[in-house]
Amino acid sequence: MVKKYLQTAFRSLQKNKFYSGTNILGLTVGLWACMIVASIVINDLSYDKQWSRSNDLYRIVTINKMGDGLYDRFASSFAGLAPELKKKYPEVEAYSQFDAGPLRLKLTDDNANGFEVNSLSADTSAWQMLDIQPVAGNPGKFVDGSLNLIVSTSFKNKYFSGENPVGKIIYDVPSFQEKANQYLITGVMNDLPSNTHLRAEVLIVKKPGAEVLNKEQYGTFSQNYLLMQPGTDIKLFAKKVNDWYKGFIGSDKYYQFEFQPMKDIYLNSDFARYQKVKGNIQHIYVFSGVALLLLLIACVNFINLSTARVTARLRETGVRKILGASRLQIIFQFLSEAVLFFLISTSLAMVLYQISLKPVEDYLGYALEETFTSRINLLLPAVGFIFVISLFTGFYPAWLMSGFKPASVIKGKLFTGASYGQYWLRKSLVVLQFTISIAVLLAMIVVKQQVLFMDKKEIGYNKNNLLSIGSISWDGKGNAFKNELLRVPGVEDACLTTWLPASGAGYMSREVDNPDHPGTRMTVWYISAETNLAKTLGLKLNDGRLLSKDYASDIISEDSLMQLSATEYNKVSETRAAIVTESTAKLLHIDKLNVPVSNVKVVPVGIVKDFHNESLKSKIGPVIIIGSNSLEYGGMLVRTAPGNEKKVSAALQKLWMQFYPDKFLDTNWVDDMLAGQYKSEASLQQLFLFFSILTMMLAALGVFGLIVHTAGERVKEIGIRKVLGASVVSIVRLLSADFIKLVFVAILIATPLVSWLMSKWLQEFAYRITMSWWMFAFAGSIAIFIALITISFQSIKAAVANPVKSLRTE
Repeated sequence: MVKKYLQTAFRSLQKNKFYSGTNILGLTVGLWACMIVASIVINDLSYDKQWSRSNDLYRIVTINKMGDGLYDRFASSFAGLAPELKKKYPEVEAYSQFDAGPLRLKLTDDNANGFEVNSLSADTSAWQMLDIQPVAGNPGKFVDGSLNLIVSTSFKNKYFSGENPVGKIIYDVPSFQEKANQYLITGVMNDLPSNTHLRAEVLIVKKPGAEVLNKEQYGTFSQNYLLMQPGTDIKLFAKKVNDWYKGFIGSDKYYQFEFQPMKDIYLNSDFARYQKVKGNIQHIYVFSGVALLLLLIACVNFINLSTARVTARLRETGVRKILGASRLQIIFQFLSEAVLFFLISTSLAMVLYQISLKPVEDYLGYALEETFTSRINLLLPAVGFIFVISLFTGFYPAWLMSGFKPASVIKGKLFTGASYGQYWLRKSLVVLQFTISIAVLLAMIVVKQQVLFMDKKEIGYNKNNLLSIGSISWDGKGNAFKNELLRVPGVEDACLTTWLPASGAGYMSREVDNPDHPGTRMTVWYISAETNLAKTLGLKLNDGRLLSKDYASDIISEDSLMQLSATEYNKVSETRAAIVTESTAKLLHIDKLNVPVSNVKVVPVGIVKDFHNESLKSKIGPVIIIGSNSLEYGGMLVRTAPGNEKKVSAALQKLWMQFYPDKFLDTNWVDDMLAGQYKSEASLQQLFLFFSILTMMLAALGVFGLIVHTAGERVKEIGIRKVLGASVVSIVRLLSADFIKLVFVAILIATPLVSWLMSKWLQEFAYRITMSWWMFAFAGSIAIFIALITISFQSIKAAVANPVKSLRTE
């Protein structure tokens, strides 16, 4: 019986090739896009769930309360905390420090820049916590006296093809050591999965540190992870730890700790400033919604295009009923056609899906571990889901076309009574399609405008022609290198600095009482640099003077301060000259210059206009710039003359090899670094553009189905009008008017919806655009234009048809 229905459905598909092709096209595009988006969503949701002990793995998160409900969270804790918890609480089974980040390696000591890989630094306890699978060597045995390196199979195949790397020595390209470090390869492991925030190609193994937890709340901060005993109540454990730590410190001002589940880290770590691999839970919601909307539009298209064929197929249905077919049999017949359409479309979508996976992975920058073609446990539910959707989608056209009375059909009375009453539903579906399309297009416009706003907004300094050299140890040669660099033609200025754009708010911070809100605290950031930082950046002076090396108070060495006792340190630091920003002076109530400000331990000598030391997602806060003439660690900002970028870059490379032949030269143009802060927003805008094109195309197919249906229904009316002298233009206007009204209705629905949703999204940014009327007008105009193009095609075809053929049966 099923075979018979499918054979009949296939013959029907062949008879109506145009409608069938349009239906298959819409479903294929919708299913393909839905599968791609669903793969990204499923993959993001799978992060760090593949570890066998994932339910028992937690990261220690430190909370620094500042009063009045304000607090700062960071994804690190004292290095001595994890071992202390292991000794004190039986719930802690193991601990390890994990630090993921880029590492530059070279196979030989004479290779200058080497190559960059993702690395994971961990201690020997990592074997208990992660499912690391060795395939060569004995990586579980730590070799004393050397940095131990475990490489992945992909690393081995790429750099040691055909040979065993175990026992070989390779080198890094250091930034903070004068000479390259040696790494002993002690083993080869299977590739770590890409769906982990600890993504890495090599594993640096070290012995657990022996740092003791300090009651004065000083010490090294590191990324500490705990393996808890199965079934541990983590909330109760956190309470016990915080109660104990409060007593341990013996003060009301103490850090508190949270324990973040490993499975939540990737999507819920906005606070983790230095975590490289992290997602965005809001993007998951957006992508999930878009995937469902794309599938919905594809199904709506199928319904509209199927019901548009009513006119052509009612006589066939009437004849079947006269010959004894029941309504149920006819419904099964049309459902089998729907299943066949979805089967063909799903097959084509799977082919497109497989072809597009590699470009999608290249765009994302990492492999998708969870795909429909690599996981049978994903493919089978997806196929089952599509089958159910095909039945639900095909039911309405089947029910509609099986419900006509044979006598009415044979007489040509097609749209009377209840059958004609279904017409409103098809119009509603078109409104739904265009509402979704306009909403996605509007979202794309808003995101694009926000990205452009962030790119073009004045940030308080000149970001153009400004080159950044990444932080390194200068080994006592920083000033000499800078002086030689200033001799290069095209270099206007250069400055050693601890702060670089897009690298954080400053090199250190201090919490001070908020004068405007007693009982609360605020964070003041410090930037330490040579005295010409303001000149190099192009900061504008409002009052007082800039720092100068001619004043001893302007260039106090940070290293010399660190050698003093706490009392001497405070005394000297309170005489240290500094320049502050406008907002800093306002927040700290700095009314007079050259007067010490005790709570921030500086003497302001100048006030500059505000500049953004962080991204535009953060509001400008208090910033203090202090001078130093002997920076041993940090980066460099180089101001170049316009048009000399290539010459300066080439000269810089040559000069670097003379001073630091073993170190990696990390250079970036500041405008590129600032744009990189908004990479996720730029990607979101590109994805919305892609989605808007798809949704508009599918909506156009839906309108096409309805206009075909309308033209078929009114074919005799059109013929009579033409006989009575109606022009082609008037007939096109007649057929188009109702559909343009539908688009206007969609605009009215989409406008408040998107306005509310995107205002929520924009709240993530401290500095943001205001949605303007032209955005809605532009999106609406695009929708109307596409609708007109689609409608005109079929309307003109109906208007120029020979009226004699239309009226032949009358």
